[in-house]
Amino acid sequence: MPTIKIDGRTIEVTKGTTLLEAAQKLGIYIPRYCYHPKLSISGNCRMCLVEIENAPKLATACSTEAAEGMSVFTGTDKVKTARRDMLEFLLINHPLDCPICDQAGECGLQDYYMKYSLQKSRFRQEEKVRRQKRRAVGPHLVLDNERCILCTRCVRFCAEVTKTSELEVMQRSDHSYIDLKEGKALDNNYSLNIADICPVGAFTSRDFRFKQRVWFLKKTSTVCLGCATGCRMTAHHNENTIYRLVPLPNSQTNTWLCDHGRMTYKAVQAGDRLSKGVIKNGLIDLEPALREAATRIDEAKSEAAVLGSPWLSVEDNAALARLAISALKTVNFCFEFSSGQGIKDGILVNEDPAPNTAGAGLLKAAHGGVSLEELSGRIASGRIKVLVTEARAAGLVKTALKTSGCRLIVFAQNRSEIPAGAYATLPYASYFETPGTFINYQGLRRRTNPAVRPADGVKPLWNVVNKLAAYSGTSLGLDSAENALKDIKL
Repeated sequence: MPTIKIDGRTIEVTKGTTLLEAAQKLGIYIPRYCYHPKLSISGNCRMCLVEIENAPKLATACSTEAAEGMSVFTGTDKVKTARRDMLEFLLINHPLDCPICDQAGECGLQDYYMKYSLQKSRFRQEEKVRRQKRRAVGPHLVLDNERCILCTRCVRFCAEVTKTSELEVMQRSDHSYIDLKEGKALDNNYSLNIADICPVGAFTSRDFRFKQRVWFLKKTSTVCLGCATGCRMTAHHNENTIYRLVPLPNSQTNTWLCDHGRMTYKAVQAGDRLSKGVIKNGLIDLEPALREAATRIDEAKSEAAVLGSPWLSVEDNAALARLAISALKTVNFCFEFSSGQGIKDGILVNEDPAPNTAGAGLLKAAHGGVSLEELSGRIASGRIKVLVTEARAAGLVKTALKTSGCRLIVFAQNRSEIPAGAYATLPYASYFETPGTFINYQGLRRRTNPAVRPADGVKPLWNVVNKLAAYSGTSLGLDSAENALKDIKL
């Protein structure tokens, strides 16, 4: 293990550690554009140049491995001059787009210019090389070649992470530019990560473009519920509106975030978002909808059933278990779901599209119940008169419901989720609006955090279940989500 000095501070590192990585461990920041910890080393931006004692010239910290006895300097006059020169070189052909660029406020060029340069350009504007601007290169991305500094992060991402290799560097010298390979479109399932890793505004998101200035955005860490992987992510929001989702890199699950996961926020603000109940096809205020649903449940009595959902939090499934056991006093309840588990695309997307199959299993362990197959059989045979479940979970017994005559009471967030033939639909708050616990396919506990407020009158599902039981004449005593977890070991 080599021992080196960086700016007079000694550190011992493992063999193969680069100078940039060693400096980071000491809390010494070295600027970079082309370097990314999850991509191969390129060393082409030259912003990370450092001085090594007795070396004939400056070295790139991102590609130079630490060697025994090295003495490295990151802030000498020679290094500072090199950084200023590199920034001038990178800015020679850069357009004056900052006032209209979506990257403004989180742009590496802006930040480094203020910190390491502050030089007036010596290059006349009319001599700048012109390149193609504002071109859609896929369903999610716009490319502005004039802004590109050729760090090649995007090229390496497509070659090394998605292995789809849509991008390459064309031409040479100051005529070089990033472009699509012939016959390709940038439509892989992780394309929006390119907008994240682009250090300037060359690649921008078509979905987020011109929606909000980044310095107005607040950030809330939460969990992606697009599948059982349970990626950590950050919701960027302002004035009760979510504008984008970005990955929250961590060693347990994810560095990146798939494009499907990034779009899950749209359901929260969709035009068909439910804030009232639905009886058959008619909208109705929540309280009358609850009374009507409770009446139909009371008519069925022991012939009512409850089906939990792998799309619901542990807390909300626990409330449904209480409804079945304490209010309906029925043995017809199910919290057992089976699905293939594991990463099916080699990156992040899970074979299980539901985020909480493992979490629902905690309710099965605590309360028992019947299998999904057995419940389906009871529904198909006509033994179940009313089924209470979440809208997507109703699809798991869709075939049995078709010919059974069973009344379906579902909880849904959007009108598009309501299954055909549902008798009553009760709205509930999204997990962008209320906290919830989810267990991913690895058994890791994940917690959603509310980024925005629900519409007036829309409550968490456990609260709606509590009211439904009250209208049936039973107090579940669910004063909080935590209260629903009394018999559950997390």
